[in-house]
Amino acid sequence: PDFMAGIYAAFGEIDLDPCAKLLSPVIAHRRILLSEGGDGLSDEWSGRLAFVNPPFSELLKWLRRAHDQWRTGMVETVVCLVPVRTDSAWFHNTLSADADIYLLQGRVRFLDSQGKGQHTPFSLMLVALGATGEEKARYEQLVPGYWLARRADAHGAV
Repeated sequence: PDFMAGIYAAFGEIDLDPCAKLLSPVIAHRRILLSEGGDGLSDEWSGRLAFVNPPFSELLKWLRRAHDQWRTGMVETVVCLVPVRTDSAWFHNTLSADADIYLLQGRVRFLDSQGKGQHTPFSLMLVALGATGEEKARYEQLVPGYWLARRADAHGAV
């Protein structure tokens, strides 16, 4: 099954792919391409929904950028597909309180540069900022996995 089909069905059309690649299967109204001089880490984000599948070597930089662009209202919702890496202090202090985290069951198939399908060698998760309850419920019906409970802050709010 096509991983992106679940994203479109649950969250709707993607307005922005800030770390697009030429061969990316992601369909977005606007793509920021490094190969065309764009840089999603500094260029302005916009739209209702941004989908972020960052280079995993710069994971924290991209997650911080996504959080910043969402928090300042540049984009309404950000959905990131990233490896399950939960050890940073920033993840525990900020992301776990602001984001909805979906642990994907099974491995996601990616297309390599030759267009061949290949499974990731590690587990992936969705990090959703600004997702609605309805979007989350739809995603859970379509894709095996589960949403983690958000970490309550010091005031007991979730």
